[in-house]
Amino acid sequence: MMKSIYIAILCFFVCCALPVAGETADELAAEGNALYDADKYNEALIILDKALALDPDNLEALNGKGKTLKSLGRYEEAIEQYDMAISLDPTYKKAWNNKGNVLTYLEQYDEAVAMFDEAIKIDPEYGKAYSNLAWCLNLAERYEEALESADQATILEPDYARGWLNRGIALAALGRYDEAVSSYDTALILDPGLTEAEEGKNEAISLM
Repeated sequence: MMKSIYIAILCFFVCCALPVAGETADELAAEGNALYDADKYNEALIILDKALALDPDNLEALNGKGKTLKSLGRYEEAIEQYDMAISLDPTYKKAWNNKGNVLTYLEQYDEAVAMFDEAIKIDPEYGKAYSNLAWCLNLAERYEEALESADQATILEPDYARGWLNRGIALAALGRYDEAVSSYDTALILDPGLTEAEEGKNEAISLM
């Protein structure tokens, strides 16, 4: 009797130690990225680390971990994740784009521009990379170039609010306030909670 109980307990613990069926690195990466999208960064990091424990070369997990670390303000660690992804697959455009975002936060604008350019070289129709490039160029006060990139972003991804936001910022900086307000309005239609667009619109109106 005692032997049967011991075997049952042993089986229970062995079963608990086994991975849940279907819990692959890809699925964990998707779960971690969903937690990132929900702004649950610490939880996302735990799940993404589990994905990478199963598959250290999982690009989506590396990219997701990079984004999560960036959101936690751990910029250098984020760059390490993107560099690993790029070393595994130099054509993985998300890593180039997101590394550019981190470098922009670090005010390393020339280096960031090079990252966005690489992402666009890989995929010339990568609208978000054009939008991020416009954001970076606006911060670098290169407004004419920013407008060109933002124009391309809004052509390629007309439903992406931040493309219109970055276009509005460039136009306002160039003194083209009517057009800036129109771009901000489009951004707000697409994303009513985009406070940067609301603030930019109000400022542009005050300068008209």
